Amino acid sequence: MCFEEVRQKALELGFDDVGATRAEISDDHILAYRDWLSKGYQAGMGYMENTLRCRPQELLPGAKYAVLFVSYYKQARESFQSGKGVIASYARGRDYHQLHHRRLRKLISWIEEKIGKRGVAKGFSDSTPILEKALAVQAGLGWFGKNTLVIHRKFGTFFLLAGLLLTCEIDQAVCVAKSARCGSCRRCLDACPAGALVSPYLLDSNRCLSYQLIENRGEIPPTVASQNPGYAFGCDICQDVCPHNVRTPLSTQKAFLPESGMGSYLTVDRVNATLDAPETYYGTPLKRQGPQGLLRNLQSLIPSSGEPLCP
Repeated sequence: MCFEEVRQKALELGFDDVGATRAEISDDHILAYRDWLSKGYQAGMGYMENTLRCRPQELLPGAKYAVLFVSYYKQARESFQSGKGVIASYARGRDYHQLHHRRLRKLISWIEEKIGKRGVAKGFSDSTPILEKALAVQAGLGWFGKNTLVIHRKFGTFFLLAGLLLTCEIDQAVCVAKSARCGSCRRCLDACPAGALVSPYLLDSNRCLSYQLIENRGEIPPTVASQNPGYAFGCDICQDVCPHNVRTPLSTQKAFLPESGMGSYLTVDRVNATLDAPETYYGTPLKRQGPQGLLRNLQSLIPSSGEPLCP
């Protein structure tokens, strides 16, 4: 199968860029991943310790190639407002996992029909135990930024990844890894309010607002909550300050537009309204926390004085 054929089909289905690499995680990426785990920086994300992440062939026996797909989602940068919490850019529309699942399913059917054989491909996203960002870098889609996100030459960091493992050969898959272009820049490290970026390319999730507001189900540590400028779900700070994101346009993909989901802001009244109409956040990333978690996030913005932290 020719890589260009796969690329064109993926673009036709709505993906924004495509890269391919051998279905092998480089030793450097595996060592960095294990070092991150050894420091406890995965916080409460026990699923990140799944060793399958380093062995694609255990997800699809006989896998030879990994094809990575980019979904660009950038939305407008919103101001912090009293009585409201900002929703991170990626979470304002529909759930990207469902979007990726539909596209990958169509792509797999197309590949199987073209090859005349079933079981040659397996789809994955960031919910699959695989180091998808490492594969994206190896596939030439970008380089690791100091904020630990992959920086795409055209789209910056505001994109999501999906992929396929393939047991068939891919001709002309000549994607070359990109050299890092961060230089001496420290904007993301200096801007992180709770100091989660402990050093370049190293993130402590325990101090990360995105982890605390999306993944953590317990109490948000006061030392982190007190540094939240006004987010109710997720955080875009280390992306907003990145020079590689300054001139990137807003995404026009319907699934990522605020009007397709919960919008750009949350309020306590709006979350309370979903208790009687939970379908309003079904099919959006906010379902991961649910109304009680979202109320906890909003309440964490209000100190004991009763005045909102956000100006």
